[in-house]
Amino acid sequence: MLAEAAQLYYAKDFTQEQIAQRIGVSRSNVSRMLKEARAQGMVEIRIHSPLRTVPDLQEELASRLDLRECLVLAAVDRDSEILEATDTATQVAALAARYVQDNLDEGDVIGLGWGRSVYRVAHSRFLRGERDVTVVQAMGSIGGSIAEYDGVATTARLASVLEASAHYLHAPALVADAAVRTGLLRDPHIRRSLEVARQADTIVASVGTIGREHGQYRTGYLDDAALEYIRGHGVVGEVCSIYFALDGSHVPLAMNERSISIGMEDMLNIPSRVGVSSGPEKPLANIGAARSKLLNVLITDEDTAMQMIGFLDSESP
Repeated sequence: MLAEAAQLYYAKDFTQEQIAQRIGVSRSNVSRMLKEARAQGMVEIRIHSPLRTVPDLQEELASRLDLRECLVLAAVDRDSEILEATDTATQVAALAARYVQDNLDEGDVIGLGWGRSVYRVAHSRFLRGERDVTVVQAMGSIGGSIAEYDGVATTARLASVLEASAHYLHAPALVADAAVRTGLLRDPHIRRSLEVARQADTIVASVGTIGREHGQYRTGYLDDAALEYIRGHGVVGEVCSIYFALDGSHVPLAMNERSISIGMEDMLNIPSRVGVSSGPEKPLANIGAARSKLLNVLITDEDTAMQMIGFLDSESP
């Protein structure tokens, strides 16, 4: 009778009242029978989380790249009918949002970079309101025509879901020349936002690669010649417009004098530097970003992590 009650309830979605009528006992007896079936091991309940991680990969990457923490999203079982079909990049962003939420304290300041990953984090359903939190835009926007690169809108979104106050940086990420940048930095509102960003407890940023998928290329700030110039200096990626080589060394470029963003020293002073980065083009950029210390928390996916491990193995003597 225990097995029959459990089968009807868990497999055929009968109510406890329907089961009671079918097997001729009271509803309270059905409730006790279901508990007993679980206690005897007749019933096993498994929760299939859509944000499973790979602990071994996380530990290996954290150790080899001297990261404070690493989260690696497990590859999705494409044959599973249990989970809602969601692309990997969205799930990685959800994992990042959950990490930020779990590590957020009252009174914290969260800085935001830009990019598709940051946009997805801000729109994740894992976020909820917190008391006395501040969200600040840590670098200018890159093209208002593409929502993913609209820093003001992304900052406003995150502030809204966290019920936080917001500081905006009403300026482009890259301006025409150094004189324009100098003039903009005199603006009290821009200056104040950058001051708040420098005091952030956490910054969430995408890890950019130097190709046509780069946000500044997609929005017209860079062209093919500019990409070739950047790659020619040994750059493999950037975080908040700070460019670095594979060995993690900072690569100063002339365009840095035209960027409106917090600088390298500012970034390194932020305690929690969270990089959200997944996809086949990201492994080398992720490695360089970790080595540069621009991020000390990496959140990525299993395939990207495996490619990173493979490259690190190829470097070993």
